[in-house]
Amino acid sequence: MTSAIARSLSRFSCAANSFSASQLTAEQWTALPETLTVRYIKMGYENRSGEKKMLVVVTDLLDATKYPGEELIDLYARRWEIEVKLRDLKPPLGFEFIRAQSPAMARKTLLMTLIAYNLIRALMQSAAAEAGIPVRELSFKGVLDQIISSRDHFKTLYERPAARRKHRSALITLCATKRLNIRPFRHEPRA
Repeated sequence: MTSAIARSLSRFSCAANSFSASQLTAEQWTALPETLTVRYIKMGYENRSGEKKMLVVVTDLLDATKYPGEELIDLYARRWEIEVKLRDLKPPLGFEFIRAQSPAMARKTLLMTLIAYNLIRALMQSAAAEAGIPVRELSFKGVLDQIISSRDHFKTLYERPAARRKHRSALITLCATKRLNIRPFRHEPRA
């Protein structure tokens, strides 16, 4: 991020006639304060293709000393990167659609997907540490494909812990080769 940061505090009032356009219930609407003070942070930056852009963040973290604008802008940018990564995760894990027929099974499916995701990310952490690279440079899909291709061999090593450890070590080394093709001028559209 570059350029100066414009900061200001703004006060918004919750007009009674705005309720009809809101998704809040009448009870939630009446519980809102009469006015809301927010901090408006505007920062110029240069995107990956060199174009000058403006990013605006509106927050209720009003103390600029405790919450510097540069840090809030950086957090927002990192949050956006996380959203893009989550969008890219759904297809490899088969999570575009939940096929469960009850809320309980949907929760179990989500929980199992999160467990699988965390196990894969732990393996990626080990691979990145071994290779001395940031984990964000590894391809989740590439590592997942490598794990899937190793699955049958792992099954044959069920009762041989030493061989299983050796195979896991080799898998980590192979996963470290599954690097992303960093494209500095790629535009990530909103999901």
